[in-house]
Amino acid sequence: MKILVVDDDCLICENVKSKLHRIVSGGDLSCQTAVSVVEAKLLVQDQPPDILITDLNMPGISGISLIKYVKQHCPGTAVYVLSGYDDYHLVRQAFLSGADDYLLKPVDLEELREKLFRTEDAARPEAAAGDFQFESVLAFIDENICRDLTMDEAAANIAMSYNYFSKRFREVTGYSFPEYVNRRRIELSKAYLRDPSLRIADIAYKIGYHSPSSFSRAFRKYEGCYPSDYRNALGITAE
Repeated sequence: MKILVVDDDCLICENVKSKLHRIVSGGDLSCQTAVSVVEAKLLVQDQPPDILITDLNMPGISGISLIKYVKQHCPGTAVYVLSGYDDYHLVRQAFLSGADDYLLKPVDLEELREKLFRTEDAARPEAAAGDFQFESVLAFIDENICRDLTMDEAAANIAMSYNYFSKRFREVTGYSFPEYVNRRRIELSKAYLRDPSLRIADIAYKIGYHSPSSFSRAFRKYEGCYPSDYRNALGITAE
């Protein structure tokens, strides 16, 4: 679980971080802190968090701006706002901007634990639904493997934002989108290479390479040999 804590008071950041580590034991927690919205946005761009815990009333750019940014670029991130007893107006703005819940300062350990586990439980069915969607994405890739594929159109195919799609695709497959497509092309090519009626050039175009030479280079990168060597090793002679 990746959590980002944002407050212009570094002591509050460290206090919340310490409590999070008490709640989530072992290596299941990655917690970062930021003391400004600018710093927080850079961290979000680098590694979108599963949960954002942010103060609202900070010098310069407010926490409201950060919430809007995160909800636009990382819709899968849950947002908790840190508030005082007299921050009703700001908290209302935060909820209108997409915040999911709030925590009163000073943060109570048990309240934090309850909200954390509630978010974790809610994420499980969403993740399952996301995995089901990705079955259709993988089928879409196979159906269109013969042409240039972009992550934009794959994300649009399941009506998912580009940034969230990128994050979920890596979580589900273990690879970036371009890397998965390249590996999938090579896997499909190995099946085609077992068919002696198909020429290597035909296979190259069939799986989306622009030339037989680019296919051969890619095959050697992943398999350690050229397509012709692969065929020879299997004792297959092209017709």
